[in-house]
Amino acid sequence: MWLPTTEIKPPSFLKSWYNYNHIYIYMSSLLYDLFQNFVLGGLITASISYIGTYMDPLLGAIWWSFPISLIPTIYFMKESGKTNKFISQFTISTTYSLILLFISCGCMGYYLKHSDGIAMPIIKAMFVWLIASIVFYYLIKHFKLDDKFM
Repeated sequence: MWLPTTEIKPPSFLKSWYNYNHIYIYMSSLLYDLFQNFVLGGLITASISYIGTYMDPLLGAIWWSFPISLIPTIYFMKESGKTNKFISQFTISTTYSLILLFISCGCMGYYLKHSDGIAMPIIKAMFVWLIASIVFYYLIKHFKLDDKFM
């Protein structure tokens, strides 16, 4: 398809037309990236759920243990122009944060075991995660370990 090579000039009353057009293109790109993340993340979550529910809970747990959620994150970081050094530091930082995952999963398992419902154990585990995250954050700041996290 042939497209004209001349630039379309905006009317004089739209002096900032280029800026609006640039913002629109940026937002379109951002929304597309978010959509890709959403779809890929949803497929990953669905595969974990399916394996754990219909095949074998142990296989589901093993599949979940693979840092599968990092794959789309790393991919989009690279596509956004981040260096491998930056991405490496990010992945190392997530390793330190796994303590929060252990705490929240352990609490959720405990609460689920001692409850008939599912909503309250999840809410309680989220609250434990929130408190643990705040403590974790302030410990990192207090001991000046920020350089280990990017």
